[in-house]
Amino acid sequence: MREGQSSIERLESRLGADWAAIRKAREDTTSRRQDLDHLFRDRNSPDTSVVVFGSVARQEVTSSSDLDWILLVDGSAVPEHKKQEREIERALAAGKYIEPGRSGVFGKMVGSHGLVHNIGGEDDLNSNTTRRVLLLLESLPVSNREAYDRVRRQIIRRYIEDDRGLLYASGAVRVPRFFLNDLTRYWRTVTVDFVYKQRADDDHKWALRNAKLRMSRKLVFAAGLLHCFFCHLDEEASAARAGLRELDLNPLTAYLEDQLSKPPLEIIAEACLNLQISDVTSRNLFNSYDRFLGILDDKGKRAELAGAHTHEELRNSKAWDEVREVSRPFHESLISLFLREDENLKNLTLEYGVF
Repeated sequence: MREGQSSIERLESRLGADWAAIRKAREDTTSRRQDLDHLFRDRNSPDTSVVVFGSVARQEVTSSSDLDWILLVDGSAVPEHKKQEREIERALAAGKYIEPGRSGVFGKMVGSHGLVHNIGGEDDLNSNTTRRVLLLLESLPVSNREAYDRVRRQIIRRYIEDDRGLLYASGAVRVPRFFLNDLTRYWRTVTVDFVYKQRADDDHKWALRNAKLRMSRKLVFAAGLLHCFFCHLDEEASAARAGLRELDLNPLTAYLEDQLSKPPLEIIAEACLNLQISDVTSRNLFNSYDRFLGILDDKGKRAELAGAHTHEELRNSKAWDEVREVSRPFHESLISLFLREDENLKNLTLEYGVF
């Protein structure tokens, strides 16, 4: 094994596979990140971080990837923050980055207070839940990361410190259920909002959104589940779990902070390498996702998906047929990963992921 290999590379080598689209997406992501760092190099502020989401954070950049972003503010509100927001908009427009969607979740400044303190309750709007969960599962700070690191750490602390079952349970299994339940709520919100957008947008870009729901959105949720279950399964987390007995929460906070910095596909690869997961399941998972990224990187296929929204257009779309072909084995392989192969992961999924 070469020093510095990622888990994806190790799994690819073990299986004798060639995931060219995944490899290209990671290389394109490196280039995109370098461009963004250069663009915002001189725009540092100790109380703000420019945070990007989506494909660039997942290391899955393709030729037509858009750029979801927020200006994360962790400090006193000052008029200069609005100026920063406008400067970001102008800089990204000048760089010809594709703008975020029209949902209003991204492309604006966001204060840290609601992200940290409004977990649950009427003030935890869908937009707040989405930003909070994605800030943990698929985000990347551009240039300055001080505010970003502080806010993520405080969100993780909330999930741990408010979880009485995690802190005081007498059993040997320690899974952060508060965090797990919020992830599950986010996933269900995504699936319900998909149908809402179908009606609100008159089926505009239905096929492209459906493809992402079947693949990249599902990937993020699956990685989130593994983060929670790794708190029990991962040997590196054993010291963190031991610290909970003395109510020392710092080790588990640090463990989750480190794990959550890894891209979702990397977490899936770690599960395939370290748990009792068959080569067949591992190969089907990554072969399917590799084909999916290849579809998105093909401008003609992506345009076909973006333009197909009537039933007639979908029936005649070869790109849509291909999405359906790759999403079925991906879905079945995720079921095998969580429920059919590794006995410990299966038991955790049944115990914590269902009821």
